This record gives sequence, C-alpha cells and structure tokens, in this order.
Amino acid sequence: MGPLEETALAIAEARLPITLVVIAGRNQKLKARLEARTWPIPAFVYGFVRDMPTFMRAADVLVTKAGPGTISEALNASLPMILYSRLPGQEDGNIPYVTENGAGIWAPSVPKIVSALRYWQTNRAAYAQARQACREMARPTAARDIARCLMERLQTLQRHPPATPAQIASVEDQ
Repeated sequence: MGPLEETALAIAEARLPITLVVIAGRNQKLKARLEARTWPIPAFVYGFVRDMPTFMRAADVLVTKAGPGTISEALNASLPMILYSRLPGQEDGNIPYVTENGAGIWAPSVPKIVSALRYWQTNRAAYAQARQACREMARPTAARDIARCLMERLQTLQRHPPATPAQIASVEDQ
C-alpha cells in the first residue's frame, strides 16, 4: 500500500465529518482498489483529471506533496494545504514557504495528517487564517507577468542587441 492509499484509508477511518475526494492520477490499479472499497464516510475516487482547478475550488483542504505547481494552484484557489512529503532537495524550500506564511501544515506521517485535519475541523479560526494566508500569497497573474517581463526583455534586446563574438574579439585585439 502506497502513501496515498494509506492516507486516504486513515482519513476515512478517523470518521471526520468530511467528504473525501481521492485523485489517483494515472494509477489505474490504485483507482480500482480504492473504488472497490466500502468507505465509512462519503468518498469519491477519480483517476486522471483535466480540471484540477475545479476540484480545488470545491475543496476545503488539500492533502498533497510539496510540489511547486500544486502549491501555486492551491494558493490561487485559496485552498489551505497539508503537506505530507517532498522530493529531497528540489522541494525542501516549499515546506517552510507554505508553513511559515501560514497557508498550510507540514504533516510527514499519516497520524499527523489526520491530526492536522482534526485541528482545522475544531479550530475554525486557524483554518480561516490559513485560507486568508493563501489569498495573500496567491499570484494568479504570475504567468502573464513573466510573459510580459520576457517580452520587454526581448524588445530591449532587439533595440540594443548584444555584441557578437567577432565584435568582442576585435575590441580585445585593440
């Protein structure tokens, strides 16, 4: 049993007053195993989905690994996160970025994930603060801003092209 399956089962067995949505991605075997289960709480299992932003807007909490794309999408959806894993090195900085800014909780084990869910269920003020932190951290126009910056840079380069290697060599020869 992998971490997603183990986490989903533990959340369901905690019998929190929630509806569980599990997105198994392209893992058809996991999807089939989860669909075959009888869940003690309302649960919906999906495979690969193309409309993740729709799922995020409908959710109250996202339990996920600390991937930068997912974090950005969650922030833009004002969706507090419970981060449970990361790719060492590559994603290490994402955890303090989310937690120190108040947009999520680091819960690197299944019991801690369940505790974090329970905490936000019983402490609505803390949950509201996390949601507000997500709103404040969101950068919904980031892609457009980057494209604008690149276009400005290209226009500058067109007006003032960099020196060619031959031009540099001729200056060095003088």
